[in-house]
Formats: sequence, structure tokens, C-alpha cells
Amino acid sequence: MESLDELARFPDLVLRVDAGLNGPVLKIDELLALRSGSLILTGRPAGENVIVTAGQAPLGLGELGCFKGKAVVRMLSFGSEGRA
Repeated sequence: MESLDELARFPDLVLRVDAGLNGPVLKIDELLALRSGSLILTGRPAGENVIVTAGQAPLGLGELGCFKGKAVVRMLSFGSEGRA
């Protein structure tokens, strides 16, 4: 994905977001709202780092965790920052 800003023209387009597991589905506006520290609900137990993709393109690196009793992915870095 060259630039997430390019996707802003399609706010209602739905992409599957994957965090190294069967991930949730997010709308483009939800995807564009992601920031470092954003949480994505996963339904999986906490404890491991995962590569986060959107529409099969690498988005960044996340960490499985818990928030209000739910499993989430906390975004650690975006783009090439996440390819450690």
C-alpha cells in the first residue's frame, strides 16, 4: 500500500485487517483512524507480536493484548517501521 491517504477517497470500502490470525473487518474510515496505540479487537489471547496487514498489504507491527476483558492488537509501528 503506497499511502493510506490515497484510500481516503473510499471511506465506505471494507478491507479485511489481519494480525497474523483471522482478523476483524474494518471500513476504510476505521483503518484511516488507526494511530500508534490504537486497539483492534481480535478475540485471541494476549502475549505475542503480529504483523498487521490490510487487504493483504503490510500495514505494520502489532502486539496482542487485552483491553476491557477483550483481546486486541495494539499497533506498535506502521509501514517499514514494523518490518523488524
